Amino acid sequence: MLARAEVRRSAMSGASAVVALSTLLALLLRVHRLAAPVLRWDEGWSLAHASLPWSELWCVATEEWHPPAYVSLLKLWLVAGKDAWSLRYLSVLLGVLAVPLGYRVARAWSGSAGVGVLSALFVACWPLLVYYGQVARMYALAALAVLAAAWYMLRDLRTGSWRSGLGLVGSATVALYSLYHTAWPLAAIWLYAALLRPRRLPRLLALGGLTLAAYLPWLVAARHTLAMRLAAGAGGDPVRSTLDTLPAALEGLSFLYGARPHTGAVLAAVLALGFGASLLTRPRLRPLLLPILALALSVAGTAYSTRAYWFAARHLVPASPFLGLALAWALDRLAARSWRLSLAAVVLLVTMYWPTGAHFVYEKTLEVTDPFDPAEDYQYLSAHTGPNDVVYFNALARAGWYENLRRPHDARWSYAMRWDPIIESLDRIVGRLQSRSATCRALWFALYKGDFGPNAPLVGWLNANLYPASGEWRGDMLYLAFVAPARDWRAVPCDARFGSSMRLCRARWSSEAPPGGAVTLELTWQAEEPIARNLKVFVHALDGTGRLIAQHDGIPAAGTRPTDTWRPGEEICDRHGLLLPANGAGPGEVRIVVGLYDPQSGERARLPDGRDAFQLCTIPLRGLS
Repeated sequence: MLARAEVRRSAMSGASAVVALSTLLALLLRVHRLAAPVLRWDEGWSLAHASLPWSELWCVATEEWHPPAYVSLLKLWLVAGKDAWSLRYLSVLLGVLAVPLGYRVARAWSGSAGVGVLSALFVACWPLLVYYGQVARMYALAALAVLAAAWYMLRDLRTGSWRSGLGLVGSATVALYSLYHTAWPLAAIWLYAALLRPRRLPRLLALGGLTLAAYLPWLVAARHTLAMRLAAGAGGDPVRSTLDTLPAALEGLSFLYGARPHTGAVLAAVLALGFGASLLTRPRLRPLLLPILALALSVAGTAYSTRAYWFAARHLVPASPFLGLALAWALDRLAARSWRLSLAAVVLLVTMYWPTGAHFVYEKTLEVTDPFDPAEDYQYLSAHTGPNDVVYFNALARAGWYENLRRPHDARWSYAMRWDPIIESLDRIVGRLQSRSATCRALWFALYKGDFGPNAPLVGWLNANLYPASGEWRGDMLYLAFVAPARDWRAVPCDARFGSSMRLCRARWSSEAPPGGAVTLELTWQAEEPIARNLKVFVHALDGTGRLIAQHDGIPAAGTRPTDTWRPGEEICDRHGLLLPANGAGPGEVRIVVGLYDPQSGERARLPDGRDAFQLCTIPLRGLS
């Protein structure tokens, strides 16, 4: 008896040492090249979302694809820094914690320390878990929470204590608040327990009810978004669409990307051989219900959900530890027949997956294939905006890229989301703009895809209600700046004739401006006869020495009324904003001159006296020291 106990203690000590080494290996694999590549689109979204005030964080989460548990945790984590390494290290820690937990789950499930050690090694090294253990998203948290739920369920089946029950409810709730796709392995955990212990069904139902009650506030808060997503996938044949997606789901679970040819067949063969070896001890097959149910429900559920939500391998991250359970079981059964056969299977799997684990995992190409530069927004905006400006992004991901590089003296940012996955109502956006416009110099808009699609109503409102001060395309991005209407105006009638047919008949402008502030102007043009050419209006601000310090050029009426569309006698209202520099404006006042020019040749329209610009006014600068 003493000798047997000593052997058992020795085996446990050896298992603990291997698990500790596996945990260290998991850390090393996940910190390798952690700062590279640059932040991906979804990671930018995570940073921006976590940077919002708590009330806005919750509100945005109700309208996007994922519940708020991870971004809430990330918001607390941001004290560690917002660079790529610091952001991703939270996922590293969550992924590393899953290694000893994977051991405990596997050992409690199988009763074998060997299966536990193999499962811990799987969690440490499986490419899918390493890949998303380096990404600033919710997948590592979801996998950890599902593993915790499995651990507490196994404990509850053994002890039935209130602590295990509360642990099960708490971990399952965290999983559901992290990722919708955790519902599949969680359902499998409950189903496994019901099949294994039918007499405990009332307790299982009670624990499930408590979990749903804890999740109910979120379901109520996100009900409109969930209904919209489900309605979007309601058409077509659900069976056909699910079957069509099953191969991709199986490939994602097996994570064959970048692996050697026939890796999937090798993995299937190892599992089949191990399960075949288990047939010799039929009663020992019952525990296999847990990984089989978890994998089957997760693959089928993920394939089915593609009707409302596109497929991605990352959706199977919460289920992948159960593949580890099955594989650990299979290798342990093979080892019971022949340790050489089990070792050969491990070596073969490592060889087949080596390109994936050594290279593909760290390239992070699943989310993005086209070249992109997450620094482009910051590079442009930091060069053009001032510290008293606010930048609005129509896609929260790009706000995160900007926040990643933003310094204290850079412009603050907010959001006016008009691009997938969130299309905010204009009323909400307008309320946000109006609350900021009176306290800042200019409102900048970084619009992904410019004024296309759902962005068009926003740009239309801005042009109709604010004063355009800048506009420039850079690739897929349109950068616009607008100034709020002046509080105090000066207005004069004028009669400045340009060419033979254009007349500036009225104008009004800001009565004063501070250095580094903004000037707004409203020009009223009139055509005396049809105009054949399409001319641009320019508005220049000059300092006391005649030096140009600010300007705005544009097609009249924010591009909506080119001069060749003017009808004789019609009055065209044309708005402009000027962003003055904080320094170098000279003392006292700025002079405002206006005119028109041909954008093709650069030739300006002339006044009757031969001048090519009309001095409209002088505006005093206030607040000079």
